[in-house]
Order: sequence, then C-alpha cells, then structure tokens
Amino acid sequence: MEKALFQKCSTVTTLRKARQLHALILTTTTSINPPPFFNNNLLSVYSKCGSLEDAQRVFDKMPRRNLVSYNALIAAYSRIPHCTLSALHLFLNMTAEGLRPNSSTFSSLLQAFSAVEDSSSGAAIHTQVVKSGFLNELHVQTSLLGMYSNSGDLDSAGCVFGDMVQRDAVAWNSMIIGCMKNRRIEQGLRVYCKMMRAGSIPTQFTFSMALNACSRLGDQSSGKIIHAQIIKSDSPSDVPLQNALVDMYSSCGDLETAYSIFRTMDVPDLVSWNSMITGYSENGHAEKAMDLFIQLQHSSSETPDEYSYAAIVSATSSFPGSSYGKPLHALVVKAGLESSVYVGSTLINMYFKNDGTECARKLFDSMMEKDVILWTEMISGHSRLGEGEIAANYFHLMKVEGHKVDSFALSSVLSSSADLATLKQGEMIHILDLAGLRSRMIFILETSANRFQILP
Repeated sequence: MEKALFQKCSTVTTLRKARQLHALILTTTTSINPPPFFNNNLLSVYSKCGSLEDAQRVFDKMPRRNLVSYNALIAAYSRIPHCTLSALHLFLNMTAEGLRPNSSTFSSLLQAFSAVEDSSSGAAIHTQVVKSGFLNELHVQTSLLGMYSNSGDLDSAGCVFGDMVQRDAVAWNSMIIGCMKNRRIEQGLRVYCKMMRAGSIPTQFTFSMALNACSRLGDQSSGKIIHAQIIKSDSPSDVPLQNALVDMYSSCGDLETAYSIFRTMDVPDLVSWNSMITGYSENGHAEKAMDLFIQLQHSSSETPDEYSYAAIVSATSSFPGSSYGKPLHALVVKAGLESSVYVGSTLINMYFKNDGTECARKLFDSMMEKDVILWTEMISGHSRLGEGEIAANYFHLMKVEGHKVDSFALSSVLSSSADLATLKQGEMIHILDLAGLRSRMIFILETSANRFQILP
C-alpha cells in the first residue's frame, strides 16, 4: 500500500491532490519515525506543485534529513528569484550539518544566482565547485556558463566555455544568449557560426536567436543562410522559429518573403501578426498594415494587444487624424489600453503630426505613469512646431520627475529655440556630464545658436 502511494507521487500535478495524498499517506503509514525517503517524496511533490510553504513545513518536521532532502528544497527555492537567499541559507545549514554538497546542489544554487544576475555570489559558488571536485561535470559547467552569461560577465563565461571538453546545444545557446542580452550582437552571430562549424546540432531556439541577431543587424544575407540551414536540418519549425523568420525578413525590408512565410503558418499567433504589421509600418506600407490589422481584428483566435495598436497607429500617423488616428484612439480606449505608455507615445506622435496639439496634451496629462519616451514625444512634438519655450518646460519637468535625459530629448529641446540660451552654462554642462553627451551638445549648440559658448 505504501509503495503504491509513493509511486503515485510522480503523477500528482496540483496542490489540492498533493495535500490529499499527504493526508492519505499520514493516515495509512504505520512507521513512527519514517525513513527520509518518505518525506523526500512529499518535498518533491509540493515543490513540483509550487507550494514552498508546504514543502518547508515538511522539511522542518523531518526528524532526519539527508542530502536528497536539502537538494529538493534548495532546487525549489532556486527556481524563484526572490527566494535566492533562502536557497543559500539552506546550503549553509546543510554544510553545517556535515553533509557534502553534490553536483545537483551546485547546479541549483547557480541557477538561483543566474535568475537574480548575481555573478559575485555565483563566483563564490564557482570556488566551492572547484574545491569539491565537480568542475568537470557537464551540467555544472552548463550552469556556471548560464550564470555568468545571464549576469553579463561574458569574460568569465568565455573562460568556462573554453574549458569545456563537451559542448552541447545548451552550452552554445548560453553563450549566444549572453552575447545577445549584452548587446554584443555580432559576437553572438559569430558564436553561432562557430557552433555550426563544430558540428553541434542547433535547436529551434538556437536558430531563433541567430535570426534575431540578423534582424537587429539588418543582415539579410546571413539570415538567408540560416534559413537555408533550417530547411536543410529537416526539423519541423515551431511558431517561435517561424516568427523569427518573419521578423528577420521584415526588419531587412523583404516584406514579400516575410508575408509568404506568414501566409504558410497554420496558426499564426499574435507575435506573428504584430511582426507583419510592424514590418509594413516601418517600411512605409501603411495601407497593407491597416489591411492586416483589420484581418487580425476579425481573427477568432487572437485579439490585438498594445503592440498591435502601437504599430498600426505608427503606420497611419501621417494620414489625416480624423480618418485614422481618432478612430484608432477610440479602439484603444475600448480595448482598455489607454493607460499603456507604449500605445500612448505613438498616439501623441500621431496627434502632433496632425495638428492635434491639444489632444496630445490631454492624452499626456491623462497618463498616470510617464516614461522617458512619453516625455520625449512631448518635447520633440512642440520642438517641431517651433514652440521652444513649451518644449523647454516639458524638458525641465522631465528632469524634476527624475527621468534620465537621452540624446534625442536633449537634441530636441536645444534645437527648438535660441531662447534656450538663457539657461546657465554650468547647468547645461552638468546635464551633459550626467548623460555622457558633451560632444553632441557642443555640436547642437554651435549649429543652432552661435551665441552659445561652452567652456572646455
């Protein structure tokens, strides 16, 4: 009976069933001091169901704990970013009790520090890995690589990667992800090429990342080569991979090929629709973008989101606002997305292009949360209309709100009016030092108002 109950542990997937099974085990078990595997199974079940509270209660009541007990709870805490310290405390308690960690222990801890991007603490665990003799374990090496890559320490990631005798797709993917996340796009593409030359078999995720790199670089030639490699691999393409192909061709301006891929998709998801609409929008095909948006609205499986509305508003912003902009704004409100800063910035831009300054101001004032993009749209909008004083006022309020000034906002406010010469030189230089834009500011000041003079 007990054996059958423990076998049932592996099939439990909901917390309710886990608690029912726990109660049943307690009422049918005759052992006064059950062996550790009894509670280890319950720990595993509760962890799998996502209830750390129940798992911790079982752990706290255990008369005897072994390495499996600690590993089960450490692994559970490691999967949740805000529980990293709990995982570390368990590790310290385990060593204090004289238990020696194994490769699974270290892999879980490295996963925890990877989630919170803490390479310093991860490096300390790395030291323990070396001392314990687990450095040559493949899954520990992969965990180390993932931790360093995700934390932005690509030099350390490269050292771990270089020492690996066996490199599976997970290891290669970790290096590519690290490069992409840290804006080393070309380096990420080079790692992919090395992976192919090494004869390692890429996954669909590998292909998707490589295509994303081509998209961000505007490198259609490399994108076509990767597309050919996908076809040659003869593996079925999932929706994310097809989306990556659509996005790559759209970003490179080859909308005909992008649409041909989109059209062959059995069930395109919202990302697929948004990629095509954005592609048409960014390449000046507003009418095609609108046709596709209308098709999306009539789709039974997908509903437009903030990215859909932002893309279509951006696509039609040069058209008369009364024909497209205001009706789209009404649809945004109907969809409950009027508070989205992403959609709001495109609507504000549209109103400024259509002499709808008052509508832009009202929309801006109604936004509860304002990011730097929204503020910059107001600054640049008034700057384009020659309203330098108003632009400067928004620039000042933006600084008061504590937003970091970027080059676009600074260029807009300085180019808008020579009246900005009344600002203090020292204040300008201070802004410049904070933003790292001194050389750009000097250029703008020299070209827009000769009476400005910046001290060296």
